[in-house]
Amino acid sequence: MFSVKGHQTLRRRIHLPPAVLGIIAVLRLLPQVGRGRTVLFAVGVALSSVLPIALAVLTGLVVGSIPAAVRGGLDSPAGTTTIRLLVALAVIVVVLRVCQPVLAALTATLGRGLDRLLQEKVIMAVGRPHGIAHLEDPDVLADVRKVRGLGMDPTRPSMAIEALGWLLPSWLQALGSTVVLAFFHWWLGLIWLVAWPVLVYVMQREYVRVGQITYGQSSALRRAEYLRDLALEPPAGKEVRVWGMLDWLISRFESTWRTAIEPVWNARKPHPRALFGSTGAVLVLNLASYGLLAWAATRGDLALGALAVYAQALNGANAYAAFNDGNAHLSFAAVVVPRLLELDERLRTDAPAAARAIAGPAGDRDFPTRDVRFEGVTFQYPRSERRALAGLTLTLAAHRSLAIVGENGAGKTSLVKLLCGLYAPTSGRISVDGTDLRDLDPAAWRRQVAVLFQDFARYHLPVRDNIGMGAPELAGDLDRLRSAARKAGLLDVIEGLPLGWDTVLSREYTGGTDLSGGQWQRVALARAMFAVEAGARVLILDEPTAALDVRAEAELYDRFLELTEGLTTILISHRFSTVRRADRIVVLADGAIDEDGTHEQLMAQGGRYAHMFTLQAARFTDELAVAGEGGRDA
Repeated sequence: MFSVKGHQTLRRRIHLPPAVLGIIAVLRLLPQVGRGRTVLFAVGVALSSVLPIALAVLTGLVVGSIPAAVRGGLDSPAGTTTIRLLVALAVIVVVLRVCQPVLAALTATLGRGLDRLLQEKVIMAVGRPHGIAHLEDPDVLADVRKVRGLGMDPTRPSMAIEALGWLLPSWLQALGSTVVLAFFHWWLGLIWLVAWPVLVYVMQREYVRVGQITYGQSSALRRAEYLRDLALEPPAGKEVRVWGMLDWLISRFESTWRTAIEPVWNARKPHPRALFGSTGAVLVLNLASYGLLAWAATRGDLALGALAVYAQALNGANAYAAFNDGNAHLSFAAVVVPRLLELDERLRTDAPAAARAIAGPAGDRDFPTRDVRFEGVTFQYPRSERRALAGLTLTLAAHRSLAIVGENGAGKTSLVKLLCGLYAPTSGRISVDGTDLRDLDPAAWRRQVAVLFQDFARYHLPVRDNIGMGAPELAGDLDRLRSAARKAGLLDVIEGLPLGWDTVLSREYTGGTDLSGGQWQRVALARAMFAVEAGARVLILDEPTAALDVRAEAELYDRFLELTEGLTTILISHRFSTVRRADRIVVLADGAIDEDGTHEQLMAQGGRYAHMFTLQAARFTDELAVAGEGGRDA
């Protein structure tokens, strides 16, 4: 199996050109695409390389045997030799004509397999880290953008395979032809043997230079593609039309795209010395070689058959392609494939060994049993100058509910992300029953956590999958799915859908449907409750009622104790009607605890919490009264 470390070691020990390294990287990946097809590819390349040389030699021999066959007749030994040569020639032609399209089809399937393999490798690489900080890294996103284009971009690694399907035979054919020319003059064969690799190296260096500049524009092209997708995809469709944004988007897309692509256009202009020097050398070498053959033939130094063989060999030596798109595709692979493989290495992290089994020595899934603690935790997002959390110290008792409130930017959601292990604290420590969170197996810990994120995902998948993702190993358990949907107040909605549990939640698919914002939030809540059904004991609800109307919020408020019974719960909300049911309330400000206590205690203090609650309670009462009047009118 190809190892990027092996690739890097090879590059250090043998200072090979990037194009050669790219070819090696591509070829070493092929067995992972398909061993059988790789063997057939090697056989096809060998046949496509050797048979043209044999064809050239046989053609010369046939030409040379014809005068003797004409003089002696077909029944003569010379005539028999000519017939045998013609039969061999016909066989080679047929085999070659069969081999070439088969090789072309084989390289196409191998190329598509290579694109798929690289996509899988990058998907695994991006999904391997336990946190999500790398998903905000521009360098990583530039590599990911290239993978998104595999199979769609006009230049992609698969085209390198297709190019190798005819470039390798051309190179090997040229190599064999130089050997044949060496029988004419050894030094002529040696000149051709040296000339073509040098010319290919010079041109490949130009192609690689262009490829590196093109790859370096990935971030700028991502911005252009984002503007394009705003006009093409549904999420922004309403605002694009209501605000008349289309002309602005087109203009901004064009200017952004041109800014990104103009350096590539400029790079594609070849250096005159490289272009004219290479083509001039090929022209001079061909003129000298053909002139030498003609001179030898006119002097009588070459028989007709030998002249035909060497002329064909000289034509074969020119098959060593260097000035075509195939070489450009190889240079693209030389830049992209190693970068994608290095991305896998860059994101490879060794998960820390679990300090204890999450399920406990006797299979007890009640974890944590004592508490979860934030001990002097400071956190700052990558490339941010502001601290989201500043020396936070907080203890959450097991099996109790904690509500966290505060203004936007106070650090509430950052706290949740740290607890889920999506980021690591900049300093300080998070512990679960006294064990540092970094020492727990991340996957096992996350099976203990059920979370409803404020920015939850809306999957264009059937309802059963949308909810079942909370515990994929139990996604086929309809009883648990129904229980989770009931707790989220969604069961009646699901049973009223056109295809019930099999309804795709997107109008972009036949038979699919979309939901209201509040219904989508219930789907996300059901997903979290399904994780609880599967055994999660820590429930995190980040703004669980943000998209609900007043009546739906009141229903969730009434069922809060049922949803959180026996669980260690963290509730983040701007809706104080739900918050007051928690066992304990913490007010965050500027990444630190500003107030701490029960609802009654905080109201008695008359501080920040009491002020916010009083303001919202008046508005909430008015909204509830309006909703009640609307219900009576209906």
